[in-house]
Amino acid sequence: MFRDGKCFNPNEPLPISTNSNPIISGIKPEPIPYAPANRPMIRHTIGESCDEPEDCLYGSACQGGMCVCPVSTVEQEGKCIKTAYAHGIAQPGESCENGELCSGGALCDSGMKKCICAAGHDGTRGTCIRSGSWAALPGESCRNKNTECVGGSSCANNTCTCDGNHYAVDGYCRPLASPNINVEYLPATGLRFSSNPTKPKKRATRCDPEKCHLPTCFCSMDGRQPPGNLDPTQIPQFIVLTFDDAVNGKTAPDYKELFETPKYKNPNGCPIKATFFVSHEWTNYDEVQWIAKGGHELASNSISHSNLQGASPTTWLNEMDGMRRIMAKFGNVPEEEIVGIRAPQLAPGGDKQFEMMQRSGFLYDNSISANPGQANEPFWPQTLDHKLSWPCMEDNCPKSSFPGIWEVPMNQFYGTYLSQIQTYKRSSMLRAAVELNSTVEELVNILTTNFERSYTNNKAPFVLSLNADFMQLGGQSKGMLALQQFIYNMEQNKDVYFITMKSLISWMQDPKPLNRIHEFPDLQCPLRMSSYSSPDSIRTCETPNKCIFPTPTLSSPEHQFLTCNPCPSMFPWLMNPTGNLDF
Repeated sequence: MFRDGKCFNPNEPLPISTNSNPIISGIKPEPIPYAPANRPMIRHTIGESCDEPEDCLYGSACQGGMCVCPVSTVEQEGKCIKTAYAHGIAQPGESCENGELCSGGALCDSGMKKCICAAGHDGTRGTCIRSGSWAALPGESCRNKNTECVGGSSCANNTCTCDGNHYAVDGYCRPLASPNINVEYLPATGLRFSSNPTKPKKRATRCDPEKCHLPTCFCSMDGRQPPGNLDPTQIPQFIVLTFDDAVNGKTAPDYKELFETPKYKNPNGCPIKATFFVSHEWTNYDEVQWIAKGGHELASNSISHSNLQGASPTTWLNEMDGMRRIMAKFGNVPEEEIVGIRAPQLAPGGDKQFEMMQRSGFLYDNSISANPGQANEPFWPQTLDHKLSWPCMEDNCPKSSFPGIWEVPMNQFYGTYLSQIQTYKRSSMLRAAVELNSTVEELVNILTTNFERSYTNNKAPFVLSLNADFMQLGGQSKGMLALQQFIYNMEQNKDVYFITMKSLISWMQDPKPLNRIHEFPDLQCPLRMSSYSSPDSIRTCETPNKCIFPTPTLSSPEHQFLTCNPCPSMFPWLMNPTGNLDF
């Protein structure tokens, strides 16, 4: 097993990681926390005995104490193959007349019975790529001067090469100092933890400010106190714009209207930034790459966007870390910069979700709803060393202690007043708090009154949870117009800053008062993403590759996406996030 630039025996325990948290700026690095991994996982093949679902390899499942091929699969050469794939795989240009599934971003032409790429694309080295494109993956030749190295690589000695902090695997550059060192990809099996913790998790106790110290721990007794013992009048008011779900032709035009030109700026003159919680299905990764190029934050919202309440840590891993790897490979986003998650359907997974986060190196979650009350101060983020300091409204809130993992609460919005029952609509998602027939003026007023609960009180971050349903409210872009007016209004305040979720946590780890806000690196421009990458190192492409895949086992028989990279062999999905031909 290759991790951290070294080879390890897969049958022996992995050493505890000493990786540093890349988020903390200007202070002594602290280890990224995750549960000690001291007991190696025992893997079993088809026909062998097993105890847990995660024990079985090659697509098999643990049933009745034995690894067997599940329903809708057949055994071929020691692997469980989905029956839809039983007739084999054909590359672009090859015959599919006998029921073979096309790979490499091609579809079977019903007339020619041949795997063909999208119009304007050619089959090259088993994959579809736009005619005239010179995109090359790590390890491939860049001898031609027109070649563009992708996957995080650059041309060195006529070969697309990863820098000294990364290594080439699965078609992109992965970090050597990976926070998810305890995770391995097993062909035809998916992502798995390479070892298990030997000690049970400790039960979370009430906040103890005397024992909880920044930068690694923060909480307050009532959940409403700013970090660093700062008076609210001394600190900036942060607004975090967050956007949910797929990035594609429906949502990207709104994002480009807001961010393509730097028309909205913070008090220091730097462009405002946002956080995008991306789900995989129907996302175009050339647009994801454009988001990263703009210095915005990308975070994981899962692959399938299915409700994961009650799911195992391994299922959470394949959804959330799998999505991180998909964005890294096909959106050319540095994998180590993707550190946050939001549970799909806003359905937290309790201890199993946070165990996954801790063991796979995620830094924060933004999924748990909090109702501070319409007349009360909102809640501040905290780490999960201790119990949540606000009443948890969800059935699946964390019960155990997860040191160093941050929870950014979704303070509920108070929206449209319902006169018939004399109460306000309220929700963690802004769209659910407003009526479909709301006017732009009413929406601006709702945004402003909710903002003022923070601004005139404890300066808790104002996190706006936005999606296409709000932005395109009533099919008239009323939400977009209201948001633009709100941002313009906020620009008139010299102590209000729009930042990413990751930057918010960075500030909380080492809080700077307003009179020293210029010392906060994340507000300087251009924004650096890490010590060795910046938005300037991320390219965009004018003519992305169109990858089309037969997906007979999913809800739609075909899926497609756009990427600046060559198309993968298979449609990236659960158990195969990088789209390898792994059977």
